[in-house]
Amino acid sequence: MKDLKRRQLLGGGLALAWLAAAGMHAGAAMAQDYPARPITLVVPFGTGNIADNQGRMIARHLATALGQPVVVENKPGAGGSIGTEYVARASADGYTLMYGTHGTQAANAALYPNGRVNPAQDLRGVHSLFRQSTVLVVPAERPWRSLKELLEAARRSPGRLTYASSGIGTQTHLAAAKFQNATQVGFTHVPYNNQSSMTDLLAGNVDLSFSYAESVLQHVAGGRLRALAINGKSRMDVLPDVPTVGEAGHPDAALEGWSGVFVPRGTPDAIVARLAREIARATESADVKAAMAKIGSYPMGLSDAAFQSFVESEVPRWREIVKGAGAEAR
Repeated sequence: MKDLKRRQLLGGGLALAWLAAAGMHAGAAMAQDYPARPITLVVPFGTGNIADNQGRMIARHLATALGQPVVVENKPGAGGSIGTEYVARASADGYTLMYGTHGTQAANAALYPNGRVNPAQDLRGVHSLFRQSTVLVVPAERPWRSLKELLEAARRSPGRLTYASSGIGTQTHLAAAKFQNATQVGFTHVPYNNQSSMTDLLAGNVDLSFSYAESVLQHVAGGRLRALAINGKSRMDVLPDVPTVGEAGHPDAALEGWSGVFVPRGTPDAIVARLAREIARATESADVKAAMAKIGSYPMGLSDAAFQSFVESEVPRWREIVKGAGAEAR
């Protein structure tokens, strides 16, 4: 009887080992032929914004490197959750990729607690793309010429100063919320869902904004806006004379966003490794780095397991940021 059980256990173990080996061989064969047809890169936001521009730039580089078209498909809605769910439910074969951000992969878990997918678990990080800070700007006719002067004004009249954001739960909202908590000042939030936030800021209808460099550079250069601080860990090449919030005495106020490429969980390791290599080359290429530096974006340099580990560690951090902002998706 003991010999029979031993033979059964050995047979079962050999069967499992054979199945594992077969799976590895199948994955290796799939990766060897990859890619054999066009690839789709889903950008879970609308067109014409930073995410869309970065996604299309990476898609062009991947298409050249992989020898197959990489088609960008925009699937906006619910802060990126619609596109994220679409990719999470796609076939794990390397032909559906996603441009993801701190929002889709981390903050949305708190903003949309009843979401039908768990981005940090249902998607796998392939390679990071860029880190992105916001710039604290005010209309040029406002009297404040430094972060210190702005904070003094805010403390004299709590809640009187207003700030524009591009919507509830966006980086432009959460950056301002974290800044207020760190500096112990109170602004009044004026959320928008379109480009009218910049129109109102330029018109002086709101007092300040934490905006992306890409949106404000021309207005700073033209004298219509004044940049008071970089809300990140380092200065921007395009605004070299503007100090960071840390340099201005408030290091805990900094908040950087980030982006990366993701695939459905279960995508073969060999395919992920191939994609990661090509994305790394793209983000470190001279033309991409130069283009991104012009809008204050910089490569992160995290690949595969290291990037996925980073993403998972960001979920609780952004949950606290969302909680501190009192943000709820609408």
